[in-house]
Amino acid sequence: MSGVAASFMAAGTANATNGYFSNGYGTAAKGMAGAGVASPEDTQAGTNNPAGMRALGNRVDASVAVFSPRRAYSTAGAGPAAFINDNDQKSSQNIFLVPSFGLNYDMGEYSLGVTMSANGGMNTNYQTNVFTGGTSDATGINLEQALLGFTYSRNLGASNTFGITPTIAAQRFKATGLQGFKAISTDPNKLTDNGLDYSYGYGLRLGWIGEVNDQLSFGAMAQSRMYMQKLKKYAGLFAGGGEFDIPATVSLGATFKPTEKLKVSADAERIFYGDVESISNSHNTPTSGFNRNIPGTTTGSSSLGGSNGIGFGWDDMNVFKLGGEYAYSKAMTLRAGVSHNSAAFSNTETLFNILAPATVNTHLSFGGTYEFAPNMSLSMAYTHAFAANITGTNVNHGSPIDLKMYQDDLEVGFKYEF
Repeated sequence: MSGVAASFMAAGTANATNGYFSNGYGTAAKGMAGAGVASPEDTQAGTNNPAGMRALGNRVDASVAVFSPRRAYSTAGAGPAAFINDNDQKSSQNIFLVPSFGLNYDMGEYSLGVTMSANGGMNTNYQTNVFTGGTSDATGINLEQALLGFTYSRNLGASNTFGITPTIAAQRFKATGLQGFKAISTDPNKLTDNGLDYSYGYGLRLGWIGEVNDQLSFGAMAQSRMYMQKLKKYAGLFAGGGEFDIPATVSLGATFKPTEKLKVSADAERIFYGDVESISNSHNTPTSGFNRNIPGTTTGSSSLGGSNGIGFGWDDMNVFKLGGEYAYSKAMTLRAGVSHNSAAFSNTETLFNILAPATVNTHLSFGGTYEFAPNMSLSMAYTHAFAANITGTNVNHGSPIDLKMYQDDLEVGFKYEF
């Protein structure tokens, strides 16, 4: 992994999340709850919609976010096959720093750019053993992903713009405290407490923006599945012997400018979590035939790490974003927005999702930009993900498991044009 990606991950790439994707990329877009597929604001357009880079000229952007997710679960009345201790815990490590940056050059007939973005949010760190049989001092997982995209964008006629971003990805993962699941793992020695594991992969983004007139524009973006190497240290946890690809996404957006000062953007996004088996396969499976005292007593395809191994039970996610921007003065621009996403998983999939309680679905954002010099500006965006919970039972846990989360995210970005 490059030194840039390594330092990027070291900062802790967690995000205000739609599942574990960020609800927005770029400080300006985050100030509008992530909306902006049809209206590029900064060089994170290489992530939001590669076609948008063509409109940005020569510039560099850098930002850092302070992200605080608050995660907790509670349960009682375990039962003999529960895999879980009766407990009520909050996850520690509630502050993460998240950097991002981008660079764009106008080459005349086309533009070239580089964008670094991040995904994260599948992070928990409970300070005691959550699952029965756990022998670690803590229980939890941590997933961090860094994506480096190289964008080529150009105009297609007077009103259409096209962009393409070949992307390389790096991810790292670790898990602790899952010893209680050894009996249903195809490889109990590669299930938990093996430290950090890294994998690398690649994918592609395509984007288009079409201007109907000076007031109305439309945009579309498609990101392919990012094909990643297997996480070999956790071959007994993830389906397919450690497979953990990054899901594909598609987005459609529209921007309307009723006046010179006001702009309104609306986006619809779909994240295809259901296509990645490690994420989507259900863990709502009876374990009555397993001898939990003998590791490795089941090696079937549906066991942990198997070719169709059980997972987190996540579904494809739909996200809707609405944001507005108002030019308050020549130097000051104000933004606000709201987004809502469908549930990541159903209430029958709560057991494993103690490790990844992606329960939030409504985000409210506001922000702004202040240009303090002709070629430099500072931007800010604050996002609050409202508290939400998912409560349900699992075939291996008779009493309800209640998962809870809320999030706060404050990002500051700097722009320099040259």
